[in-house]
Amino acid sequence: MILPSGQSLLDRLMNGGLNTGVFTHVYGEAAAGKTTFALQFVNAVANLGFGSIYINSEGQSPVDRLEQIAEKEYIKLEPFVKIFVPKGFSEQGVLIDDLDLYVRENTKLVVIDTLTKQYRLALEDKKTNYSNHRELNRQAGILKGLALQHGLAVLVLNQVTARLDGLDDFEPVAENIMDYWSDYVIKIKIGRTPGERILKRLLPGNGTNEGKLFLTNTGFSTEPTIEKE
Repeated sequence: MILPSGQSLLDRLMNGGLNTGVFTHVYGEAAAGKTTFALQFVNAVANLGFGSIYINSEGQSPVDRLEQIAEKEYIKLEPFVKIFVPKGFSEQGVLIDDLDLYVRENTKLVVIDTLTKQYRLALEDKKTNYSNHRELNRQAGILKGLALQHGLAVLVLNQVTARLDGLDDFEPVAENIMDYWSDYVIKIKIGRTPGERILKRLLPGNGTNEGKLFLTNTGFSTEPTIEKE
């Protein structure tokens, strides 16, 4: 099943939209529009009568931004959107372990915003780095299995870090782990004009794989207005 966003260029970049049974990895620098990307699909999925599970590890609630994109109060979306807020990396793992308990017949989308926020905080304790790498890999694997077993679109947002080889401006956090599990990979870069964003599909490589969009109050658009993350 394909879940369209309703934005034609974005959907073309995604080969029609988010695919169920698939692990989609979206990364970009702060304020690039990763949350907007996710919430545009959450709103579109709700408009189709399907449900989403949204795991928010970023701290700031996505509700205000979702209301902007949907142009309606959250109370009207609440039956279709279940939001969880893990307090740490271990709690995030427990929540991901238990996700199948929250999946309902109409659930079609799971968003993790972002998978690596709590992971990076956990890495501050150098003694546990190896176990944290293994745990992140385990969480990603469970999410991939959830997508396959329940026919869900799993959308994982990711932070970035500077590249060491100097060949590019940034790379996704835990790139090797994320590449292993991902079916789709989308990179979002901040453009040169206000609100401009360059979205590039790195995986799979078929069809239209790059486009320019603008962040607006109601999500991504082909026309610039007011920038909003």
